[in-house]
Amino acid sequence: MSPARPRRRWSLGRDDRAVSTTLGYVLSLAIASLLVSGLMLAGGGYVETEREQVIRSELEVVGQTLVADVEGADRLAAAIDGTVSVRSALPRRVGSSAYSIELSDQGGGVTLVTLSAASVDVSVSLRLVTNTPLAEGRVEGGELVVVYDAADASPTLEVQTR
Repeated sequence: MSPARPRRRWSLGRDDRAVSTTLGYVLSLAIASLLVSGLMLAGGGYVETEREQVIRSELEVVGQTLVADVEGADRLAAAIDGTVSVRSALPRRVGSSAYSIELSDQGGGVTLVTLSAASVDVSVSLRLVTNTPLAEGRVEGGELVVVYDAADASPTLEVQTR
């Protein structure tokens, strides 16, 4: 008879063969989650800055278009003795944001045209010089019309919502 070999007993409590695979998987997921969230935070600020620059650029273009339309109405008002109506087809939104236009008299025929976006803190100001007085006011962006009526008691150019 051969001597009996001692039987080896396996205990599940001491079995750690699969721990390294599971632990590696969990650590990989944690590191990947941290990296992705870091990229999202960094990228979010970049996207917001780019959005503000796009809105600022679009407001400048819209403002220059409005200034050109008002200047055209001013030249027409000086050339004819009657009613002038110039349509200004501006977009309703810039960079997915509504905007408003404020006209404020600076004196000496100079008007400050300020365009302000509603969703972000971005505004653009342009100077406008006219020979005909321009009424102060505030309108929302979109289809506008510049009106002048020489028959009024004090004829002025006025920017109105269409």
